[in-house]
Amino acid sequence: MKNKKFLIGVLAVLLIVALSAGVTMAKKPKVEENLGGFKDGIRINTETVKKGELQTEISSSGKLEAKDTHVIYAEASNKIIGIHKKIGDAVKKGEVILTLDTDTQQKTQKQLETLALQLKASEESLGQLVTGGTQSEILAAQSAVVQTQKNEQDARDLVDTQKTNLENVQRDFKNQKKDYEVATQLFSEGLISQKEMDDEKTKWTSATQKLESTQTAIASAQKSIEAIAIQKEAAEYNLGLLLNQIQDPNKKQKITAKQAEIKNLQTQIFNSKNDLKKSGTQVMAPIDGIITQVPTEEGMPIASGAALVKILDPSKLIIKCAIAPYYAADLKVDLSVKIKYTGSTTIELEGKVTKVLPVNADSTNIPIEIEVLNPNNAVGSGFVVDIKIITNMKENVFMVPVSATIKDTDDTTYVFVIKEDGTLEKRKVTPGVNNGTNVEVDDVTDGEVLAANPAGFLKEGMKVSYSLPSVTK
Repeated sequence: MKNKKFLIGVLAVLLIVALSAGVTMAKKPKVEENLGGFKDGIRINTETVKKGELQTEISSSGKLEAKDTHVIYAEASNKIIGIHKKIGDAVKKGEVILTLDTDTQQKTQKQLETLALQLKASEESLGQLVTGGTQSEILAAQSAVVQTQKNEQDARDLVDTQKTNLENVQRDFKNQKKDYEVATQLFSEGLISQKEMDDEKTKWTSATQKLESTQTAIASAQKSIEAIAIQKEAAEYNLGLLLNQIQDPNKKQKITAKQAEIKNLQTQIFNSKNDLKKSGTQVMAPIDGIITQVPTEEGMPIASGAALVKILDPSKLIIKCAIAPYYAADLKVDLSVKIKYTGSTTIELEGKVTKVLPVNADSTNIPIEIEVLNPNNAVGSGFVVDIKIITNMKENVFMVPVSATIKDTDDTTYVFVIKEDGTLEKRKVTPGVNNGTNVEVDDVTDGEVLAANPAGFLKEGMKVSYSLPSVTK
């Protein structure tokens, strides 16, 4: 009896479990083993919401160039007698690149010594010519001549001023004379008072006196000019005596010629000293770098000003390229740049935009300059590289493929989210950063499954089926 009751109890429990399982299975959509959603639903492709870093970029290419290039020019004519480096060699600052002939340096030194002796002899000769007075007497006489010249000019300026003033005074005098004559006539006819007549007479008298004083001042200034001219002549005569110019008319010419000779010698000495400084026998590297130009033939002459050596600094590289005007609003200085060289091996470098230049007349493209921040010895000047200018970057954002979004007729953006029960939810989202492939959106969560390339026939609540990303066995 007891066994019979036990068996009945076990069967009852099994029946309850089976009924519960049946109810649960009835609530879930019927699916194939590798499908999600409803087996009989519309089959769609899917995308997944991801969370991470999203950036927009501008792609282009350009050639690596050295930012700093130093050219060494020949500072004097010479001859190369030794070449110690070749194109492509690395050099350190101070290393000898070329050796020059010493003949030029020795010739310049001898020429300088000869010029110094000639200058000394010319100065002594000039001293012998100028013996009419002491140095202080000559300076005083020269000062007197200059002063009389100034006085004469001042007096002439005064006469010119007084003559201009005289024209104004004469005009006022004529006008006042007419006024006085009119007043006299009016007074005789009893048309003006005695006071008015007296006032006009006073004005007439003042105008007359002013005219006379101005004429007197002009006459006085002209006499001053005559007196000053005599003083100037005396001063010049005195200076001529001190310089021995009066006694020997030819001496002045000799002195002038000797002074010009001394000036010319001084100029030659100055130039020779500079040439001596420049006529070194070694050409040394002014910076660390790589040689890109150097003479190849020993014994060849070089002319002053000729470019001898060119050195570039490989540690400072730039890229110049042109960007389409479509991106004008996105370009600015200090934007980060990804640089990539693809050869037998791929090398990636970092950079930044250092210049955004105005558009020139020959092109509508925008010239920019990029500085390489971490130069690599394996990639140098002349290599063509691909660049990506990062115009915007956001971290920890939810993003979906652009193709997974769709717009309503009112320009509202939305996505179709596949719910756990296999139906579609039409969800409005606000787009943000868009790099052409993925777009930042809100109101989604990481890992949510979306309809890929949603078509217009998809509707809210529609049952769908889709391939699962992976099948757990």
